[in-house]
Amino acid sequence: MTTATLTTHAQRRDAPIHADQAWSLAPDDATRHALARLQAELGDLFTVTDPRSGATHWVINDPALVQQVLVRQADAYTKGLGLDRVKILLGNGIMVSEGDFWIRQRRLMQPAFRPQRLADHNAMILAENERLSERWHRAADAARAVDAAADVSELILVIVLRAIFGPDYDTLVEAGANPFSLLTEEPTRDLRFAARFHGLKKTVGTIIDARLARDEPRFDFLGQLMTANGRDGQTMDRAALIDEVMTLIVAGHETTASALAFAWYLIATHPDIRARLQAEADGCDRAKLAATGGHDDPGLALTDRVIAETLRLYPPGWLLSRRARYDHSLGGYPIAAGTQLVICPWLLHRHPAYWHAPDVFDPDRFLAARKPSRHAAFVPFAAGPRHCIGEHLAWAEMRLHLVSQLARFTPEWAGNGPPDLEAGINLRPAGTMPLQLRAR
Repeated sequence: MTTATLTTHAQRRDAPIHADQAWSLAPDDATRHALARLQAELGDLFTVTDPRSGATHWVINDPALVQQVLVRQADAYTKGLGLDRVKILLGNGIMVSEGDFWIRQRRLMQPAFRPQRLADHNAMILAENERLSERWHRAADAARAVDAAADVSELILVIVLRAIFGPDYDTLVEAGANPFSLLTEEPTRDLRFAARFHGLKKTVGTIIDARLARDEPRFDFLGQLMTANGRDGQTMDRAALIDEVMTLIVAGHETTASALAFAWYLIATHPDIRARLQAEADGCDRAKLAATGGHDDPGLALTDRVIAETLRLYPPGWLLSRRARYDHSLGGYPIAAGTQLVICPWLLHRHPAYWHAPDVFDPDRFLAARKPSRHAAFVPFAAGPRHCIGEHLAWAEMRLHLVSQLARFTPEWAGNGPPDLEAGINLRPAGTMPLQLRAR
């Protein structure tokens, strides 16, 4: 598609500003750049024609309207664009399911993600970080750079799989290979990848069948999901259980791993903040960290602000979509049932009206006195009923990782410039993330 100069229609009372140039909105880099250009010319609310269908899609980057779509009138919307691609990969898991089925699945899964339940995983997360530290020490001793993106991706995958499968993880990899390693080894998310990943449902089904045969209680995620009862007293059927496990693996892995890779780039290129973080890590109470995951720990306040600022600059869920369920109004304009809406956290998080110096890495902007007044100007985990169910776990994983490694290493950026980005279903580094580590 060409990048012809855009003009706008005059503001009308019956509809938002409409772009003269059609555009096929999709989770890709072309759309990310196009939305930035369109917002600069048309503002925070505009519509664009899809050249494939002729339908008019709405693009919303006003926090008040985002709050309305995601939270206040959430019942007026379902998931929107891009679901077909995700369903091929994940089936009908919580990320894509709708209606009464989604409500039931969310209720069944929610107890497993309560903070007190998640605390059981902290010791395992710290142990996996110890294993990574050993590898990074060898690299530091040899003055060999590490690829933070690859190493953190592998780390988070193991953590997610251990959290889901518990002791069955060791059986899963006893032949010396992790069947889910394609998530870290295969960068392309196409139909071929989806087919390979879909084949892993058999592996999950085998683990479920073995557990059913043993009838032994387990308190990992899989065990909790297998025994979760709905209001009708019924548990998940086998197909739904497999879809939810596959969803947890993908959603729990790539988003957290990508955020941590970008965090290492930002920390390594800001030595003053790095030094403050290391002082915080040095003073951390390790027993308390293992017990709480650092949640609401004032001693790790800067670490949390660094994570928040990383998520602001590089939100893994950089593009959200919704579809209107029925006719209603939004921003004073009528919106018809079936209309597709797009929200772009990548742009929302860098909006100059809500963020001072929006392209600057400044964790202290999240100090209480400096937080933006518009809550929906910051939605790294979405918001409302469909906010990310794994948000608390993701924070614990990121916090424990950074505290563990910064207590041991001083990272320096070994790249030739800022990392390249790849905007697919998630925002992630397009290549390696080289760090030169110095053991402390």
